[in-house]
Amino acid sequence: MIKHCVGAVIYDSEGKIFLMTSPKWKGYIVPGGKIEDNETEEQALLREIREELGIEITKIKKVGEKIKPPSKDFKDETMTIHFIDFFAKASSIEIKPNHEVLEYGWFSIDDALALPLLDTTRNFVEQFKKYVNSGLIRFD
Repeated sequence: MIKHCVGAVIYDSEGKIFLMTSPKWKGYIVPGGKIEDNETEEQALLREIREELGIEITKIKKVGEKIKPPSKDFKDETMTIHFIDFFAKASSIEIKPNHEVLEYGWFSIDDALALPLLDTTRNFVEQFKKYVNSGLIRFD
């Protein structure tokens, strides 16, 4: 079975990114979740960010897709996950986390890369860093 999910590296105006832990995953991850029936990818992303963090996002940019085969990283070790990846700017850094958010914070990119990240999250943050270094992402 394949679960289709959206997720985003969310950044603020100072260039920090939001990362969190969840009871569903082993390691730090970006926020996001399952695409519901009759939702577009972007609608799912907006809904998930509202539900998990209590904020809005802007400058939404789809940047890729990847498949994570079943692994011990996820609570259901038999699940294949299709991730649709976005970058987005936070409207606020005042997070109002729901029950899916355990530890969380705003981190510089280099501090984020020093955290115990899920493998797919590490690759995603490294991709974000390349966009920033090439001038494709601006924080203002």
